[in-house]
Amino acid sequence: MTLTGAAILLASALGILRGPAPQEAPPGEAPRASPAPPIPKVPKAQAARPLSRAPAASPLSRAETAHEALHATVVPVGPEDEIPLPESPNPLPQVNDPIEPEKPQTARWRLGKTERITELLDRDVRRLELERDEAGARGDAGERQRLDILIRREQTRLANLREDIAKLAAQAAAEPPEP
Repeated sequence: MTLTGAAILLASALGILRGPAPQEAPPGEAPRASPAPPIPKVPKAQAARPLSRAPAASPLSRAETAHEALHATVVPVGPEDEIPLPESPNPLPQVNDPIEPEKPQTARWRLGKTERITELLDRDVRRLELERDEAGARGDAGERQRLDILIRREQTRLANLREDIAKLAAQAAAEPPEP
């Protein structure tokens, strides 16, 4: 858009914002109800004046505040200012960065992960055994039974993980070394 086009746009926006002058009713007549004027779109280069939050003392001052709220403060456009272009309803697709390929999940990698999970599970079993012993010392049979069941489940998982570690260790030994 050229500078002339921007000036025309700004002038037309100012003309819309000013609108017709408000007409006051004669003192003897009651004010007539009229439809509210449409709120014009404010270009991005203009900043709206903040609304006053102080309570109005009379209906006349409320009307003035409402009238002022429809008008915006106009900031003149300088030569160095860049007027933003309106957004397109159908923008061009954005080019995304390429996704890096996932590293191969080799037997060595799976072995390391399985060993780490086994360490953590073994630590949890030791903690549960201590809690079970404390519950037995307190005489809490229900808690001791619950912990016994939980420990047996975790020990079964540990046995399965140790079998997997033995299989993965054999597979990792057969793999070529990593570059």
